[in-house]
Amino acid sequence: MSLVLILILTCVICHFIRTKCKIFTIGRRIPGPRALPLIGNARMITKLKPETLFKTVCGYRARFGETYRLWLGPELWVFLHSPEETREALNDSTLTRPATFQQLSVLIGNGLLISQGKHWETHRRVLNPAFHPLVLNSFASTIAMHGDELVVALRATEGKPLDVSHFLFACILDVIIKTSMGKHLNSLTDPHNQYTQAFHKNSELLFKRMTNPLLGLDFVFKCTNMYRELHASLAVIHDLMNSVVDTRIQALQVQGDLELTSPSAAAADDKGIRKQRRTLLDTLLTVEIDGQKLSRNDICDEVNTFVFAGVDTTTAAMCFVLYSLGNYPVEQHKLIKELEKHSIIRAILTSDTLKHLEYLDLFIKEVLRYYTIVPLTGRQTYTDSVIGGRHYCAGITLWINIYGLAHDDCYFEAPEEFRPERFTKTQSQLLPPNVFIPFSSGPHICIGRKYALLIMKILTVKILLNFEVELRDPNEELVLQAQMVLKALQGFNF
Repeated sequence: MSLVLILILTCVICHFIRTKCKIFTIGRRIPGPRALPLIGNARMITKLKPETLFKTVCGYRARFGETYRLWLGPELWVFLHSPEETREALNDSTLTRPATFQQLSVLIGNGLLISQGKHWETHRRVLNPAFHPLVLNSFASTIAMHGDELVVALRATEGKPLDVSHFLFACILDVIIKTSMGKHLNSLTDPHNQYTQAFHKNSELLFKRMTNPLLGLDFVFKCTNMYRELHASLAVIHDLMNSVVDTRIQALQVQGDLELTSPSAAAADDKGIRKQRRTLLDTLLTVEIDGQKLSRNDICDEVNTFVFAGVDTTTAAMCFVLYSLGNYPVEQHKLIKELEKHSIIRAILTSDTLKHLEYLDLFIKEVLRYYTIVPLTGRQTYTDSVIGGRHYCAGITLWINIYGLAHDDCYFEAPEEFRPERFTKTQSQLLPPNVFIPFSSGPHICIGRKYALLIMKILTVKILLNFEVELRDPNEELVLQAQMVLKALQGFNF
């Protein structure tokens, strides 16, 4: 018996060495912090709190000054350094999503965020019409309406100190659910909304799992209380999604819209777009791929992906917009002057109105650079690849350090200073490609980037017109804790 065990163990070790030998060879040639045998840097990472994990990863970039690596047990993570490496990685069709992203499948199934190959290509193509500029313009009034509700909710606090993230999360969730699915969720006016609480719980649990290598193992995760809590909150979200889809199908059947031709073939005129491409859910329900309508699972996966990826990141961005307004009163004053100059106080907010607010555009770009809402995004090698002149074999995770690029003094003068003027047309032309990529880049650039910017601009204008934003007791720890919400290891680009 002992001989059999020895033979089995020997075979396992030989297989492990054979499959990991190339990875170990590559890893030894890349600088990085000292790693322990077998467990690598996993012990160090699991000891860090989420808010300090991101700060530590950024510190390694400053320490090594080039591409560096971390070992999570036998898994090799490589953090890319330059805009050239970033461009090559984001445009390399042989790279796929990191295996870590698949842990999100319990919530978003095989949606755009984690799907690959032909499935991703066809779904990305048929979803593009849902983000046509004319469609987004039609959402402006809905966003403005929810912005007014946000103002009412904030006024009810009577100027007391508050955690504005709760108000912004509820408002943006209402906006996205309404514009993507046509449903009034009313989470801003109902603080005990089940869906809101379930969404918060999902985000918290999924983030904890993705930053803990041990919980990445399914058999370990399923033995934890986190697994049971996650599935309880998922049930709330999926029940709501099913009821919304059923309701919308019935509404479209009554209107006869299920017999419409594919939106992608429709004439791109204002009337046709408004009629046939009202919401993301309508597009999913009416589109056909190879003569077949999308399955119910496909529809729910894409809507869940859009809501999940959009709400957290847009909320985090708006939190930092308000933080910056309070932290830089001179910038706030400039924005108010711009609103007055263009008589925005009396104007109805539309995309055309917002185009006149050039300094608002610069301000939001600087917020996205300075705080880098999605600081990392990743790719996985599944075959031999060459990135930045370095050869990688299959089985290596590449992380694109969006935060590091946005704070590199090689590309941005005084990167730790908040300067919206750096994004004027003249200054922007001096930036190399793939240095400022808040919505990623390449074929997988975020499909909802213009939609997110529209929400941010309208809500910012609503706040500026009704409040003088003050920052009370600012300190670095608040920023670090807020950064935790940003899902440091999740790159939300579709």
